[in-house]
Amino acid sequence: MGGGNLVTHLAGKSTQLYQALHAVGARMGRMDSYGWRTLARLPTPHDFDAAMLEAHKNGVTPLILLEYEGSYQTLNPPQPIGSYQDWFAAGQAMAKRFRPGGEWGRDNGISDWGATIFTAINEPDVQASIPRKDYHDALAGLADGVHSVDPELRVVPGGFATCNSHGDATLRGYGPAIADLLEDGRLDGIDLHTYYNDRWYPMTRGREFSVQTCFDRIKQAMGLSRDVKFYSTEFNVARAGAWADEQVAAKLFLSAIWDQLAVVGKDGRTPATVLAFPWNLGDTPDVDGLAYAMAAAGNPWVPEARSLVLKTVLQLAGHMKIVSIDRRLALYTLSGPDADLIVWQNIAGWTDRPGRAVEIELPAWTRSLEVWGWDGLQRRIDARPGRFFVDDLDADQTYMFRVPRP
Repeated sequence: MGGGNLVTHLAGKSTQLYQALHAVGARMGRMDSYGWRTLARLPTPHDFDAAMLEAHKNGVTPLILLEYEGSYQTLNPPQPIGSYQDWFAAGQAMAKRFRPGGEWGRDNGISDWGATIFTAINEPDVQASIPRKDYHDALAGLADGVHSVDPELRVVPGGFATCNSHGDATLRGYGPAIADLLEDGRLDGIDLHTYYNDRWYPMTRGREFSVQTCFDRIKQAMGLSRDVKFYSTEFNVARAGAWADEQVAAKLFLSAIWDQLAVVGKDGRTPATVLAFPWNLGDTPDVDGLAYAMAAAGNPWVPEARSLVLKTVLQLAGHMKIVSIDRRLALYTLSGPDADLIVWQNIAGWTDRPGRAVEIELPAWTRSLEVWGWDGLQRRIDARPGRFFVDDLDADQTYMFRVPRP
């Protein structure tokens, strides 16, 4: 997990966001540039150099985003999206310089560190003014350029917004426009931005308002047969309306985190999530508004309740791997070197068996169990291997059951 944005022209001025990433234990960041090419559409990879060095010093691995939006077409002078060849050159230049072991690493005496995920054109479906064919050709060029350097690097379209905001599974037509690139593997997956909202995307009303639902509908609209990965470079629970209270939003945010992390592929079981970044860890309400700001104060950074929830999740699960997902029961099992973790989303409409108790399967070495909620550790209880009931649970919230190894 991680956060953003680490904007290249603000290199050296991103202290607040780095403080936030360190405090919650996140190790990735979305690094974006508005100066990644000239007006003649020639790539300028050195625009990232200072920001990359700052990220390395802070122990944060970047995901690179090349910014472009439809409004640029009407600037003076106009900045059209450019051709396949323009984007091939950009992808190739960025990958050569910033992949692990690339030119930037060699210039700075840094090996085995760099960017392995390259993205471009954030939320094209919001303005929806970029011609779909041009959008396709840009992403095809970017992907082919990056893969000409190293076919193992990943290329992903910038995040989409309108399945979440308008229920549009075609993403204003931009999804089907790149279906062939997802089908043949040039694009690794789909990045969806999800803002849960008490009126417009009320997760409290069931799985219909899960990101899994959008992910499945979008793949269906594209006609995909290949399993693709799920990415989320923006998500949050809006502190607004019935959810304006900080504690209410924090409780829901725990459910939102696990909705993002437990996305599955077409078989309904295989984990599909690569990353999930909340928006916005570093901002205070005076910057980003109360709805999405996850800092209570700045300089130094002070966490808002949703940030504390994220910190708890990363403390418990940051070094774990998801080993099973049961979307019907909303039970997810993770395993790590010190403990296993079983997550249960006890929310009507998310689990087929909501209630005050849950039956879980515990490993052979079980001696005890810790019950964690959005507000931290709630209790420790003696436990035994095999089928085990955890009771005295509250409805409409997500629980994490940690099973420490003896």
